[in-house]
Order: sequence, then C-alpha cells, then structure tokens
Amino acid sequence: MRAFVLHDGRLLNGEGKKGVKRTQHAAALFAGLVLLILPTWVTAQNSLDDAVRAALTSFNARPDNPIRYRELARFSEGGGAIVFAEVYDPVSEQAFPGVIDWLYGVRENGIWTFAAPGDATYQQVFRTLPDALVESVDDTSFRTAADPALAPPETLQDYQLPFPPGESGIVTRGYADHGTGKIDIDLTARDIAAVKDGHIVFARDDYDLTTFQTGAWWYWNNVIIRHSPYEYSLYGHIAADSIPDWITDACDDWTSLECAVPVRAGDVIAQEGNTGYSTNPHLHLEFGQGAGVIAYLDWLDADRDGFRNEPIYAGYVYAEHNVTFLGYTPADVMAWEYLTRLTAPGE
Repeated sequence: MRAFVLHDGRLLNGEGKKGVKRTQHAAALFAGLVLLILPTWVTAQNSLDDAVRAALTSFNARPDNPIRYRELARFSEGGGAIVFAEVYDPVSEQAFPGVIDWLYGVRENGIWTFAAPGDATYQQVFRTLPDALVESVDDTSFRTAADPALAPPETLQDYQLPFPPGESGIVTRGYADHGTGKIDIDLTARDIAAVKDGHIVFARDDYDLTTFQTGAWWYWNNVIIRHSPYEYSLYGHIAADSIPDWITDACDDWTSLECAVPVRAGDVIAQEGNTGYSTNPHLHLEFGQGAGVIAYLDWLDADRDGFRNEPIYAGYVYAEHNVTFLGYTPADVMAWEYLTRLTAPGE
C-alpha cells in the first residue's frame, strides 16, 4: 500500500542508521534556539473558542512542522475540555487515517489553558480534568473503521502468541479494555516474536525516551509486519537498539513502508521496552487493515543534538480488527482480562 511521507528522506552518510542527523543551516539553528527559549503549547484565553483556536494555531505555526492539526470534535464539562484533533498533511491536506491526537484544556480563574501531545504539562493538565468528562469521551466513531469484507474474521484465526516457544506473558490490557485490535502484554522474558508469516515493512528502534508525561506517542519504537494486503501487525514500545541486524540492515528507510523483509511466525524481531507513551515495560500488540508512517517534530530532542525541529518518523496501523490466536477460541481471546497468563506452545 502507499506509505505516507511528509518530509524528504535525505540522510547524511557516515553515521549509520542509528542516530543519523539531518543537515542543518543557520535558519534551522535560529529556529531551534527560539523553540528552546519560548514557552510552548500552553495558550491562555478567556473563551473556550479562542483557547482552542490559539492551541491549534500554535501547533500549526511551529517552524518546520511537517503536519497540521484541525479540530474534529470538542467536549467540555466542569471547567475541563478535550479536543479531538485530526492530523493532516499541509501540502495535500489529506488526513492520516486513524491518527487523532487529544488536546486537554482546563479553566482556572476564568482563563482557559490547553496542552497537546509533546507539551511538558500534558499529563499534568489531564489529571485536572473532571472524571465525568474523561469517562464520557470516545474517539472511536472518528477513526477509520475496519471493513470485514477486506479481511474476513475467518482468515484472522491463525496467529501465534508474540513470544518464542515456551515463553510466557501476562495480559495487562485486552481487547475489552484497550480497544479493537489492541492488546498489552508484559513479557516474562524480553524477546518479541512475529505472530504470523509475512514481510516486515517498517522497523525502527532509535529512541530511548519514555514520554508518558508529555504524551508524545511518536517516540515509540515499533515493527510493522504485513501478512496480506489488508492484514498488518504492529509491535510497539520496543527497547532501543533491540531489533536484529538482519532486519535493520534492510529497513533503513524510516520514511516509508518500502522495506520487505521476509519473516516467519516465531522469529524474534525485537525486545520488550518502555519507549514512547508508556508507563512500564510491555509489548503493545496491534492489528489493522492498513499501515502508515507519519512525521512529528523531535520536540524532546531524542538524539540530543540540540535541535528540536527535525522530523521523527513513526509507524502505525489503523482500521483495527480483532484476531484470534492458535490454541484459543475467539471467545477466549475476547475474555482475556488483566493478569491473564499466556504461554507459547513448544519448548
């Protein structure tokens, strides 16, 4: 399928795939210094309309920003607000399917302030939101829905567990808690295995940041495998520098889904980690009918080069669908609850 690419992919030679720097010029240096000096994201306004408009404008005006936000929906209650922001390409104005960021707002002393993913106050603002507001919002209806005709449920029942034979994991969030096609598993060993034969189309493990406080999800390292034209699996939050060389040597273009590395179910493809929007080491396993690559700014300076206006490329899947694993019925998988232990058959 077509990958979404929002920035040129030119890289400097001589530094290898891990920690590659982009060329910089005087204007970029000045922009980076300005970004370090000025406060970011937080916007204070008297009215909610003005505050939302200011927050979106602030994000969209960032120097070298490869993406834009536009409001999809807004919910407010008891001095708090949540805005669903669609992410789109400013050149084509095409939205990235399945990518919706949440902006959080709070009203204190008559003034609204907002925070968005990447802001140091993101979780701080979230914690001030009324419980009733948080519990009432759901962006499911705004996301790209799976089409059962493209990947019928009967074709999604031959998946293996995502660790080597004989190894175990403990479910921390299943479909019922995490959402369609999404499972979190705490591995007792660290190796992550492919769940089905296919081709690895995206692999990146450069980042070592845990970004829960900022909500900057795009720093999660992940691997994406294509099993059929409308069947993808994603392995997220993996540890830095943990993808085997036989994968990274072939997947050194992070801007697209152009690599195609054959992989067999059970092959070790990475190790469990805690990168990106995560609180503890675990594997985020996700299944969808489509996949893409999106670029955000390196707002947290993951490569420690002093520049925050470089692109960070993140892989993701969308149009999520539930799959079933060998040895378990569909009802078994749907019933996986917190602390359900799973063991891969074999050694």
